[in-house]
Amino acid sequence: MPWNTVRSAIVLSSVLCLAACGGAQPAPADARTTVVSLRNIDCEACGAELVADLRERPGVYAATFDKRRAEIAVTASSSFDVADAVKQLAADEGFEAVLGGGKGQYLGWATFPEGADARTISEGGADIPDLGAHVVPGKVTVVDFAASWCLPCRKLDAHMAKVLEARRDVAYRKLDIVDWGTPLAQRYLKHVSKLPYVIVYDATGAHLDAFAGLELDKLDAAIERGARR
Repeated sequence: MPWNTVRSAIVLSSVLCLAACGGAQPAPADARTTVVSLRNIDCEACGAELVADLRERPGVYAATFDKRRAEIAVTASSSFDVADAVKQLAADEGFEAVLGGGKGQYLGWATFPEGADARTISEGGADIPDLGAHVVPGKVTVVDFAASWCLPCRKLDAHMAKVLEARRDVAYRKLDIVDWGTPLAQRYLKHVSKLPYVIVYDATGAHLDAFAGLELDKLDAAIERGARR
């Protein structure tokens, strides 16, 4: 088959797909954008999965998820009930969808035992110029860079709750980066590709280890080494 014929067939196929596939059509003049907040979700992937589903629906022209605000914005035809569709999808996943922006909410962090040396030292991505000022003398200090949309961060937080329940020679300091562009993230995470990012200081206050991602075995080993110094 001549190349011109093949190329024409490819172009025609692409055009037909754009016309038929939900989320691929150009938005008409009467399309409207609706924002729906998600509540009680525990990770960025929750919103991303809903968006992927919505993009396949006929009548949906665009769908995005704002992980920082936990909101979905959907541009769709006036006949497509965005709120109802998102609420049904959210219910299937075990969380809640609320019409309108500014109402998104992630699940809370782990609950620490009474008397545990655990503290959040940065919220909203606020910069901390000197981490050393937050290292606790005489204890292994675990510094955790995290974000509410990061599921591995939640797992590490829950693990640290168990660690602090079992021992009193560990201090836990958490920093909420919010997203990668905040002053806190720009100072410490320019070369870090994933969260959580953990720094461990030994009982003398010396830097002992640092690693990105959920590395619970590595964390436990570092805590043991740090306590023996």
